[in-house]
Amino acid sequence: MADLDLAAIHRQAAQELAGAPAEEILGWAADTFGSRAAISCSFGGPGGIVLAHMAHQRGLRLPLIFIDTGFLFPETYQLKEELESRWGLLVRTVHPSLSPDEQASRYGDRLWERDPDRCCFLRKVQPMAKILEGLDCWITPLRRDQGPSRASVEPIELHRLASGRALLKLNPLAHWTRQRLWNYVARHKLPYNPLLDRGFKSIGCVQCTAPAYGDNERAGRWQGHAKSECGLHTFTQVVSERRGLGPLSE
Repeated sequence: MADLDLAAIHRQAAQELAGAPAEEILGWAADTFGSRAAISCSFGGPGGIVLAHMAHQRGLRLPLIFIDTGFLFPETYQLKEELESRWGLLVRTVHPSLSPDEQASRYGDRLWERDPDRCCFLRKVQPMAKILEGLDCWITPLRRDQGPSRASVEPIELHRLASGRALLKLNPLAHWTRQRLWNYVARHKLPYNPLLDRGFKSIGCVQCTAPAYGDNERAGRWQGHAKSECGLHTFTQVVSERRGLGPLSE
């Protein structure tokens, strides 16, 4: 699908789906993009699981993107396997180009301590950037109340990839609250990562995730560093409709 078509689709969808329920946005994505749409699911927080459940309930064959950094908690892998089997999910597991040992050999041991941005780039951003080149629609569980870095996300956004391609990014839960999310989990009796019952607010790699206190859902990540995002949701550029897309590749 050409980028200029995506710009037109974005404008139309932003009007027609304004205030639409998350389930309706997912259905629209499946109808519009088919296999060129996918849902991010880390099997860490409950948001991706809620979106996967909504898609499963509606019979939408939207694949899930799972970035396996090689450093995830056993509980994360176990939950992925459980839901993959229970719901018959189409999970596209993506790996970094370097194994943990290869990364240590090239960049030195414990890169996550010395340069966490570089480690996240190698193990998360690069694999995601590669798979997004084959998609037109990226669906995420981002919510505004997760923290300051996500306070302005919109349900329907037009983004530019580093290659120049445009991509529609959908955040169907953008206006949901944490309470609403957990109410959904409880109402549908959904399984979730057990680490969330042990003081963890946000779950990523073993080395960079710790229990935390407070309301900020990004707390407990990269402790000791001025960092609250791995880069997955900051490496693409939001396109302003007023400025236009400019020259883009097909």
